Amino acid sequence: MSRFRPEVWVTSKELVSQESLSRMIEKLEGINPVRAYIQVVNRADSYYSSNILPPAEELVQDFDPLQMTIEKACGKEFRISAWMNVNLVWGFGKQRPFSERHVLNRRPEWVTVDESGTSMLEHPSSNLEEVFGPYIDPGIPEVREFTAQIAWEISDYDVEEVHLDFIRYPFKCFGYNPIALAEYRKWLNQEKLIESTESFDHFRICSVTKQVSMISDVVRAKGKRVSCAVYDDYSERAVSERLQPWLEWLKSGLIDSAVVMAYGKEPDEVISRVEKIRSLHGSLKDIRIGLGAFNYAGRWDEFVELIKRVQKLRPDEITIFALSSVDEELRKRLRTL
Repeated sequence: MSRFRPEVWVTSKELVSQESLSRMIEKLEGINPVRAYIQVVNRADSYYSSNILPPAEELVQDFDPLQMTIEKACGKEFRISAWMNVNLVWGFGKQRPFSERHVLNRRPEWVTVDESGTSMLEHPSSNLEEVFGPYIDPGIPEVREFTAQIAWEISDYDVEEVHLDFIRYPFKCFGYNPIALAEYRKWLNQEKLIESTESFDHFRICSVTKQVSMISDVVRAKGKRVSCAVYDDYSERAVSERLQPWLEWLKSGLIDSAVVMAYGKEPDEVISRVEKIRSLHGSLKDIRIGLGAFNYAGRWDEFVELIKRVQKLRPDEITIFALSSVDEELRKRLRTL
């Protein structure tokens, strides 16, 4: 029986200098992953050579982290997915980006708006789960074009796959950007529908789906695959709350793989949600299960047992979030699987 090899998400914090990147490669070799998701777009900034996005402010050296990762990974046994945060473009409580090229400075009118008419740029924080900062609004056609252009750039690199994260609305109380609302009214006329909560939800779901489709087209035109990070509670958290119908994207062939963020702190909860997804999809074919190692620090026995239980459900792969959470003790335990 072959030894377990996880996938692993690698956040942009590992890419800020050539020295930190070299340490990242060494750490990857220590766990021998089958795939590394390298975060090259974090908050509408770049950890690669971009003509669209400004370099990330966190970079302490002038270099191309993605290209250096590819070169250092040459001859290694893991595949590289270039990880792109799609609609999340900044953080709450931060000074506005320094660069005039940043989308928040060039196109602040693209930022999504809540149902009271307040732009996310004016929100000092959010008490909503996993809403970390302002999003641009996928209901705006130019936003969809902008994100497809970024994916087109990334696809020029020698990576197997482009991995999409935050390809959703922040929550269902957003999407009320005036430009997007004008598009919604055009869409109502085209579809011969009346304005309602249901039709607005449908418009937003269609908007995100168009965004996925546009990105998928440009990425596949360059011979690369497309995967998405998605919510583990499909009906409620993914579709109802975030307007992210990822199972439909998978079934229709818009994406090649879904990476489910099954980050629950309790193993039984994680297994229950994964089993429900398997039931909805009929199997876990083309579905990778992401586990939140950060929630099991000091509980590595439980985490390793969780991996074993998920393996029995036969997902495509098991993905660990994140490399920064893998300490020496966990690395040794992973090696025994």
